[in-house]
Amino acid sequence: MLEESLKLIEENLPETLEEFRAMGLAKDGVYKRLEFALQCLFDELSEKRKELSDEPVFGYGDVIAELHEKGVLDDGLREKAEFLRQLREILIYNYDIINDEIAFRNMREYVEAIRDVKRAL
Repeated sequence: MLEESLKLIEENLPETLEEFRAMGLAKDGVYKRLEFALQCLFDELSEKRKELSDEPVFGYGDVIAELHEKGVLDDGLREKAEFLRQLREILIYNYDIINDEIAFRNMREYVEAIRDVKRAL
């Protein structure tokens, strides 16, 4: 499901910012697929973390930190995972502050960062 969402984003992302802004409801679908892919990634990170420890964690920040400590995520992947955690929070809780220009310019980078972290699992 994660890869399916990433492919849908890539296939439907237009060439220009103007086209992206003009997508209307379909643009919201791109953001929703990004949010869904991020949730799938963090579900998988949480499952990997459970394989390594029975200790409770209190959020995805703790999951990332523990996977970094256990060597699953190197420094660079820890930084990417932390960025993706913050992006997920914005998509879920602060959707109204999303800047279409920044999101469009970086969407391919977001997709690749998700794939990079996923490969570590």
